[in-house]
Amino acid sequence: MDNPLATSLLISATGIGALFIALGLLCGLMYLLTASPRRRSRERPDAQDDALELLKLRAAAIAVALARAEIEASSSAFASDEGSSSWRSFHHQRTLNLNLADRRDR
Repeated sequence: MDNPLATSLLISATGIGALFIALGLLCGLMYLLTASPRRRSRERPDAQDDALELLKLRAAAIAVALARAEIEASSSAFASDEGSSSWRSFHHQRTLNLNLADRRDR
């Protein structure tokens, strides 16, 4: 091969082929290493594991229901507006007026 272009193309094709073969081998090796745990995870768990999982879900649902009930009971005391002070109303009104003044200036 006297043509340098043909030589460079042959070297490039050989390098690309070797690269694809190496990548294919790497992907195959990774698949083989991860195939056995994947098969084990697909197996159906025992009935005892299902019952334990169901008990855990029920316990979690009860805990969430109790937490929500406690939050609603404690927040109902703060929900009323009777306990708000005149200072809080003054501050809120002042903030609203400052925001309106800023909008007018723009």
